Amino acid sequence: MKCDICGNNKAVIHIQQIAGNEEINISICEKCAREKGLTINNSELNINLKNLLKNFAEIKKAVTDKDLVKVCYVCGKTLEELKKRGKAGCPACYKEFRKYITSYLKTNAGSAEHKGKYPFKINILSQRMKKIDNLQSLLNQAVKNEDFEKAAYLRDKIKLMEKQLEKDGK
Repeated sequence: MKCDICGNNKAVIHIQQIAGNEEINISICEKCAREKGLTINNSELNINLKNLLKNFAEIKKAVTDKDLVKVCYVCGKTLEELKKRGKAGCPACYKEFRKYITSYLKTNAGSAEHKGKYPFKINILSQRMKKIDNLQSLLNQAVKNEDFEKAAYLRDKIKLMEKQLEKDGK
């Protein structure tokens, strides 16, 4: 994993801050860590908590500023342009700026998942797909627990539901 500040060196420190619903993960290389007041001596990390907390806002700003100059590899739109206009330039922007868009939706809309209405047929199909995903999780758990009878039952049920889903989807 690369350093979030310089983007060049291998990250050796990973910091996670959780405040309310917001989670921030920052990875820092040894060079940037020293510049921000964190020291690494003989494979031991000496952290002055006061320095870490004091510098965390600065580290977060450096990472955010780096993200602002991030550019979509297809259309060339930057994150800063996306924030100003509120519109993506192409479908690849959603992939490139996923972290920002998801965070924005969670903060301003309450969720990053669509909670509105769907046409009836799509709604039925999506509910069935979620049910298949749940059954798949149960199947994986049954195999892990070596409960092969339950696993065989779930496998057959999933196959039947997938056939029905395929039939209804046409």
